[in-house]
Amino acid sequence: MKRLMCAMLATLAFNARADINIGESVPTTGLASVTGKALAVGASIYFGRVNAQGGVNGEPINLITRDDNYDPARTMANTRELIDKENVVALVGYYGTAPLQQLLQSKALENAGVPLVGAYTGAESVRNPGSQYFFQTRAGYSQEVEKIVVLLHRSLGIKRIAVLAQKDSFGEAGYTAIKAELARHNMQLAGEAWYDRNTGDTAAAATDLARLNPEAVIMVAISKPAATFTRQFKAAGGTSQLYGLSAIQFDEVTRQAGLNVAHGLGLSQVFPAPTNAQLKIVRDFQQDADAFLKSGEYPSYALLEGYISARILTEALRRAGKNPTRATVYQALNDMKRYDLGGYIVDFSDKKRLGSGFVELTMISATGTLTR
Repeated sequence: MKRLMCAMLATLAFNARADINIGESVPTTGLASVTGKALAVGASIYFGRVNAQGGVNGEPINLITRDDNYDPARTMANTRELIDKENVVALVGYYGTAPLQQLLQSKALENAGVPLVGAYTGAESVRNPGSQYFFQTRAGYSQEVEKIVVLLHRSLGIKRIAVLAQKDSFGEAGYTAIKAELARHNMQLAGEAWYDRNTGDTAAAATDLARLNPEAVIMVAISKPAATFTRQFKAAGGTSQLYGLSAIQFDEVTRQAGLNVAHGLGLSQVFPAPTNAQLKIVRDFQQDADAFLKSGEYPSYALLEGYISARILTEALRRAGKNPTRATVYQALNDMKRYDLGGYIVDFSDKKRLGSGFVELTMISATGTLTR
């Protein structure tokens, strides 16, 4: 990832005099930095491709990325700077439930008339009512939880399901979705444990849930704490089937916990597999990302998510015409009906802002790859 970030920064420096400014606030330091960097690099890869082909209507794109360290206050400060000082025409690929909640509650997007395309969260609190200027590119946590619970309960006959959750609005969103889905099946949580969002310390939670040892544990966690919990839980004797939401990047869990520990972890995904070359969008992604992945780094879901958000925004820029403005880009997104990127479809027609409902379940195999 370090090599990818260096390449991205080099691309940004090359395009420093670009005419179309796009802003992004993600954690490139701290607990969520691996995923934040991947989102930024994925966007940079696609914008780089566009610039190499002459830009949008002859104008190059300048992606301006700011580090927020997964801190909502810094996300807000970054956004104000991007809007007021950098004069961005749009924002792309933000990260996290708490930062998005604060951003949407502030009405900063509406006040500036600037659209945001894509955010790494599926919380209902940012989806409904959301914002007319927030164009979401992924499914919600409730849709992911439904898939997981149906598999565990209906297909596998599992009845005792517990939850590990991050103690913040992200964790609350997933926790609420899980309780609601279980209630639909006349079930209750078998147990729950929480960990601190700032430290990522899962030791107590792992001990408690290993002692309880339900049939399954659903993790509402980000990648690093999920890896730590998985290792600690199994070391404490826990044998439950572990599942996690799409906020967990499987390759990071494998690196952090080791394949012998990560093997068997189930994960819901809200984008196609970045190795599924049957889809044109994935073939395009693989071709564009190839130069950045020579060192053997895996083309992660987060990298693909950043790439897809950038591609959707670029299409809106094209439709906005020469010298795009915030208003014309917003209108182009507003009018984007069933846009097929090549096997992945987003639809913002009829004033919809939740562009995709795609969800599939995967599992980390004994070889370190994902099975679907």
